[in-house]
Amino acid sequence: MIDVVGFLISWLTLLGIYAILALTLNFESGTSGVTNFGKVFFYGLGAYVGATLTVYLFLLLNGVDVSKTPPYDVSGIVLLGELAGKNPALNLGLLALSLATAFLVAGVIGYLLSYPIIRVGPAFVGFTLLSTGELFRIFLQHYEPVGGSRGLMSIPGPFSWVPQPRLREVLFLALVLAVLAATYLVMDRLTNSPLGRTLRAVRDDEVAALCMGKHVPKLKATVLFIGSGFSGVAGVLLAYYLTSVNPDMFVPAVTFNVWAMIILGGMGNLRGALLGASIFTFIDRALSFVTPQLGVTVISPDYVRGFAVGLVMVLVLLYRPQGLLPEGRVETVAWEELGGGASG
Repeated sequence: MIDVVGFLISWLTLLGIYAILALTLNFESGTSGVTNFGKVFFYGLGAYVGATLTVYLFLLLNGVDVSKTPPYDVSGIVLLGELAGKNPALNLGLLALSLATAFLVAGVIGYLLSYPIIRVGPAFVGFTLLSTGELFRIFLQHYEPVGGSRGLMSIPGPFSWVPQPRLREVLFLALVLAVLAATYLVMDRLTNSPLGRTLRAVRDDEVAALCMGKHVPKLKATVLFIGSGFSGVAGVLLAYYLTSVNPDMFVPAVTFNVWAMIILGGMGNLRGALLGASIFTFIDRALSFVTPQLGVTVISPDYVRGFAVGLVMVLVLLYRPQGLLPEGRVETVAWEELGGGASG
């Protein structure tokens, strides 16, 4: 029998995490015209920053010598599981530290990576970030302090001290939705701000923006700082939700799934990004729940997801390139004072 409540919690949690990625990619590519094919790099970077900080600091602050009992070793993993629910303040404090650190690290690296590339030529940004993500994944597979190809496991969750598993899930879902709401508010304010209007001008005609005196490379690098920082935050939430990370979670397909979300929902429209993320994550979770119930083993949700992503992108680009929710007008104070144009 299908656990409907469990399905909804699982879907909404993943929706919240993917929606953060979709909103930020929409801001980068839909609003600003920056082609980012390396979204998964910043997502994975945030996940590893959060996971590594948490497991090492958790053991150190509990008096464990990590040189003898490293967190990627079996004894370290067992110890993390035993200590996870002992100190609620430590769990919550490490989550806050991980979110802040992941935002800064991913954001600064996004800025430093993109600024010189944009100065050379904006056409190189997408593929340079794509290859950087792959290099990062290969590096992680061979870097033993973060567990190598096995990754890090038994990451103590912020609510591990709560005895009821279902209540823990609901509390974490509330946390994810709160972060998603904050991300939406920030993206909405930025999109409708003078900076947002400048970014649309850069997207529509970069040469004209340069002629008007706009520092285009700096503007685009700033966009990458903001988008990459929030992607790092989404990565931390994923690491805490799954309580583990490994390099194979951050393959290029993740980036293209997020691209499919914003293409389907509507480039340049924040609500479209949410709609696209809702549809794709629902299909993904529904396949994961329903397929085992049917006893069908030849149909893997991963294969169906890949097929669906490709098919949807082709159909949408052919028949509705503006997406389900096309880009709307920019909301400004002057527009509101005029009564939204129609009534003014």
